[in-house]
Amino acid sequence: MEIRQEEPIMKIKPIGIIICVLLISSVFTVGGNVSVDSKSISIFNKGSLSGYVNDASMNPIEGVRVRVCFHGTYEEDYTDSYGYYRVTNIPICYCLKNCTASKEGYYSEWILLAIDYNTTYDFVLVANHHPDEPSIFGPVEGKVGEEYEFVFSAEDPDGDNVSFYIEWQDGTSTGWTDYYSSGENVKVKHVWNRIDQYLLRCKAKDIYGDESNWTISPIRVSKNKPFIFNSPLLIWLAERFPNFFPILRILLGLT
Repeated sequence: MEIRQEEPIMKIKPIGIIICVLLISSVFTVGGNVSVDSKSISIFNKGSLSGYVNDASMNPIEGVRVRVCFHGTYEEDYTDSYGYYRVTNIPICYCLKNCTASKEGYYSEWILLAIDYNTTYDFVLVANHHPDEPSIFGPVEGKVGEEYEFVFSAEDPDGDNVSFYIEWQDGTSTGWTDYYSSGENVKVKHVWNRIDQYLLRCKAKDIYGDESNWTISPIRVSKNKPFIFNSPLLIWLAERFPNFFPILRILLGLT
C-alpha cells in the first residue's frame, strides 16, 4: 500500500516571514527614523548646521549669534575668533528651518534651510552705521509753566529709520520715541515747572539698535518772560531815570 507523504508546513513559513518584513519596512523609514506616512516628522534631533560668518571683505566676525528656529523653539551658537559656528540638536524633518545670523553693528541675515545631518552654510554680514548726532531747534529761554516746542532730526548714513531719546534734565524723559524717516523733523513739546538752567539732551538710534552720541542744548527757565523795552516812552524814561527801572521791575514782579 502506497503511503502519500504531505508537504511540510515549514516550506510555507518563509513566505509569511517575507510578507511581514515588507509590511514592517513600509512603516519604518531607512535609518531608523519612525514615520507614519511621507509627511511625518522624525523624532531624532540629529541634524546640525555649521559654517563661517564673515563681513563684506571676507574677514571673520567673532560673537555672531546663529540661531535655528523650529517647531516653536530654537538652538543657537556664537561664532569664535575664526568666525566658525556649529548649531546641533536640530530635528531632521520635512520642514524648512529659519536660520538667522545677527550681531549689533551689522545687518542681520536670515535664510530658510532644510537641515540634514551635516548641513553647512556661510553667512556674510554687512556693517551698519549708527545715526549722526541729532540736531535740536528750539528756544534757549522760557517761562515756568509754559509749553515749548522743540524740533529734533537725525540723519542715518544707511538711510534707516531713527528713534529719539530725549532727557529734559528735570527728572523726565520721552523714552524711545516711534521711528521716523532719516532726516525727518520731529516736533516734541515740554513744560518746565521749576526755575533753573537746564541742559536738555537727545540721542538717536536706528532700527538695528545702533545709537548716536548725545546732543546737548541749554535753556534757561525763569519766573517771567524777559522785560522788553519796546515803547518809545519807556525808552525815553529809561534814558532820563535809569535808577527808577530796577524799582519798577520789582513792583511789576519782573525779577
